[in-house]
Amino acid sequence: MCGTVVPHATGAVQPVIVLTGSVECATALAISERYLNDTSVVIEGQGRFATVEGWRCNWPYVDGRSHAESYLQCTDSAQNSFKIGD
Repeated sequence: MCGTVVPHATGAVQPVIVLTGSVECATALAISERYLNDTSVVIEGQGRFATVEGWRCNWPYVDGRSHAESYLQCTDSAQNSFKIGD
């Protein structure tokens, strides 16, 4: 686990965890913070699609989970990724 981030909208502490590849924790935490809390980041649709500093973030469907129980995920062009939430 890289650390945690707190979405202003909910106040619920969320873990930030590397899923694939090589992701610097400082980068994952900074992108997570911007994705969740920076009002200049445009988030689109129910999938919460956004691009933050080249990272494509969204709310994916995760096998074995309902969509409501899924985490948020960000992936870069080299397919490195991290998740926000459990």
